[in-house]
Amino acid sequence: MTDVIERRAIPQRVELREAPEGSDSPGILTGYGAVFNQLSRDLGGWFEEIAPEAFGAPGTDGAVDMERHGRVMGRSEHSSKLLLGTTDAGTLRLFLDDVGLRYEIDLPNTGAGRDAAVLAGRGDYAFSSFAFRVLPEGAEWRIDGDDKYVRRVTGAQLVDVAPVADPAYWGSSAELQRAFDLDEVRASLNPPPAPPGEREQAAAESWRSKNTRLSEREALAGHRRRRGGKKGVSR
Repeated sequence: MTDVIERRAIPQRVELREAPEGSDSPGILTGYGAVFNQLSRDLGGWFEEIAPEAFGAPGTDGAVDMERHGRVMGRSEHSSKLLLGTTDAGTLRLFLDDVGLRYEIDLPNTGAGRDAAVLAGRGDYAFSSFAFRVLPEGAEWRIDGDDKYVRRVTGAQLVDVAPVADPAYWGSSAELQRAFDLDEVRASLNPPPAPPGEREQAAAESWRSKNTRLSEREALAGHRRRRGGKKGVSR
């Protein structure tokens, strides 16, 4: 598994629900950190889509199996200073459905939690995002019908989910550029033609030899015709 943490965002507003009665939480934040089978925006000459199996099979209640992912955090703007919840504490819950990866966060009664509640309630958080690591053999490439290079993520380990105000797209980040070499991907999808085998080389050489001999015979015949023509000319 690569150590590179990649981040993606989708243009979908998060929602704020009321916390249970008696709770001091400013609310429950919900949204989709990722959606399945949809092309991302241009990430710098390539595009991406998330496969439904990327985060593993859901449990009977649709919950994400955390054995693969370990501890996942909910953080505003992916910042640890703005921690909102964690899966190990049960304050962050993750689910898989036909749309994608859905999250619920019991917002804490802290500055970060109250700010998140206000910003979500006003609609300032216009994006949801998630951070992940690609598992070994967890991505495959293709060229689609529009000649776009597309990476399909089929296996990933979650790091966090986050409401974000401005994704400022992370596609050109230094971390992502270290994840893979796009030139190598292009070369693998567009391999050069294979060199001819021994049989093809022999056939080509035979064809060239025959054409050379034919050209020589034609040149000799033409020379003889020209000489014969000169002898028959009367003076």
